[in-house]
Amino acid sequence: MDKQKSALTISIIALIISIIALLLVLWLGYGCCSQCCKKSHECPQKEEPAAAVVVEKTEAEPAQAPMGEEVIVETVKPHEDVVVKKKGGVQYIDLGLPSGTLWANVNDANGLTTYEDAVAKFGKQLPTKKQFTELREKCEWQNLKNGGYKVVGPNGNYITFPLTGFINCTGEFLNANKFGDYWTSTTDGTDEAYRVAFNEKNIIIALHPKCYARAIRLVK
Repeated sequence: MDKQKSALTISIIALIISIIALLLVLWLGYGCCSQCCKKSHECPQKEEPAAAVVVEKTEAEPAQAPMGEEVIVETVKPHEDVVVKKKGGVQYIDLGLPSGTLWANVNDANGLTTYEDAVAKFGKQLPTKKQFTELREKCEWQNLKNGGYKVVGPNGNYITFPLTGFINCTGEFLNANKFGDYWTSTTDGTDEAYRVAFNEKNIIIALHPKCYARAIRLVK
């Protein structure tokens, strides 16, 4: 009997060991299969990030200037008056005026000048109030797109006047490209003289302090 019990016990232990071994093999096989699955095409694939789209920047085409008439008047810089650059320097234009006055096609290159300095330097070449009045009344004053006036005489010839600005009695340079201001030689005998002033809407001839520095347009 003892031998039979011992043999039965050994058989049971062997069976238990076999079951444990089988379970161990199954467990190990599942783990290994999981690792293999990750490498196989059957396992879900991790999506790769989409390649970044590289957009090549291109510089915008510069805006084309609108078609129009040729620019005649250039920007006026402080203490400097640049109007029209023509070969041969200053030209005196016959506008067909009744008085026969010839007008310079550009302002004096020295820039803005006080009344006293202008009279001393230019004398009779500085236009009078009467000559400016004739120019205003006998000519057609046309606004230029970039500021100032194109002044067309009775015979079709023309000159241009830029918006020069002025220098006041304390030395401040004001209203460039907004306001034209020109001396005449005519005075009332005090500390004032007649000047021609204009913007895009109005042209006036009036007395003003001589200590102001203004543009000079000469005549013959």
